[in-house]
Amino acid sequence: MIFQFVIFISTALSIWFGLHYYTYVSLIAAGWDKAWIAPVLWTLGLSFPLLRGVTLKSSHWTVRITYWLCTVWVGAVFLLCFWFGVSTLLRDILRGVGWVVARDPKPWFLVTSLMVLGMILFGMFRAWRGPWDAHFLIDKSARYGRNQSLRLVQISDVHLGLALGIDFLKNLVERINAMNPDLVFITGDLFDPEFPADEEAGRTLRSLVSRHGVFAVSGNHEFYAGIRRFQAMMDAAGIRILNNETALTTAGIQVAGIHDLTANRMHKHGVTSDMEKALRGVDAGLPSVLLAHQPKRLEAAAANKIDLVLSGHTHAGQIFPFIALVRIAFRYVSGRYRIGQDTDLIVNTGTGFWGPPLRIGTHSQIVVVDFRF
Repeated sequence: MIFQFVIFISTALSIWFGLHYYTYVSLIAAGWDKAWIAPVLWTLGLSFPLLRGVTLKSSHWTVRITYWLCTVWVGAVFLLCFWFGVSTLLRDILRGVGWVVARDPKPWFLVTSLMVLGMILFGMFRAWRGPWDAHFLIDKSARYGRNQSLRLVQISDVHLGLALGIDFLKNLVERINAMNPDLVFITGDLFDPEFPADEEAGRTLRSLVSRHGVFAVSGNHEFYAGIRRFQAMMDAAGIRILNNETALTTAGIQVAGIHDLTANRMHKHGVTSDMEKALRGVDAGLPSVLLAHQPKRLEAAAANKIDLVLSGHTHAGQIFPFIALVRIAFRYVSGRYRIGQDTDLIVNTGTGFWGPPLRIGTHSQIVVVDFRF
């Protein structure tokens, strides 16, 4: 485990400083003065890794502001590297096919830098405007014929931390209550390790109003932050965590839930992710919903004819060009899918954001499902 952690940290830091080196080379080629660009990039490159440790000990306003600036830079350096690379490739292609292209790269890199600045400003606006409502209709009345309808509300990947705090959560609770939900679901990654206000979050979540209850499952970040912290917060809020089990609600609908797959490689937390155990108590004659943080390994849900699976985790890529990478890693990225003959899957793009406070090519959302049966 320690060896894997060392490899992960070494790889992450190598990529991180490699991005800064490529940015340095590109800016020098664009005519920037290396006498000041080198120390600026060194400072930016070192600040974020060092600040990560500080955020676990302090949430002072100076730490919050510095953290926010550093996370914006995380997004900026990735975008600069990507688009500098695209710009260089485009120039080479145009020259290769005989187009007259100025040899001086400065205009190209200047345009690229301004474009990235515009993308960052737009992405910040999209992130901070808050989640959109995404409405879906799941009609299972032909299967059950009970002529009933429930409003299900799902939030996922809120990522409460130093950027999104209690005020964001309070606004979120108010919006959900205004939707007049019958059931509310939290499908993991509610908070990050640096989040400083567990007790206040518990009190805020307790004010959720749902006719037939609020249910939650863990995400991978609950294991990074501490599954016991998550349990304590949910206990304070009066929210039931589904520990690889199925609950029959007063609405006559079954809600199953599994721990995130991360549990199976972080044994110190004493829990596992067990789909078979979770679905063992499902009655095929009653409507059913499965909560699973990651939209992966859902074949058992289809085999058991679960009506609806609610997931998150992918953030739909959050920032272009990561959208393309996420589509390589995940078959189900965002929106509605059909698994097998009877099972619908909805993947939430994330109610908040993680890392850079940017949404480029994607948006945050609250999923609202009108479920008929």
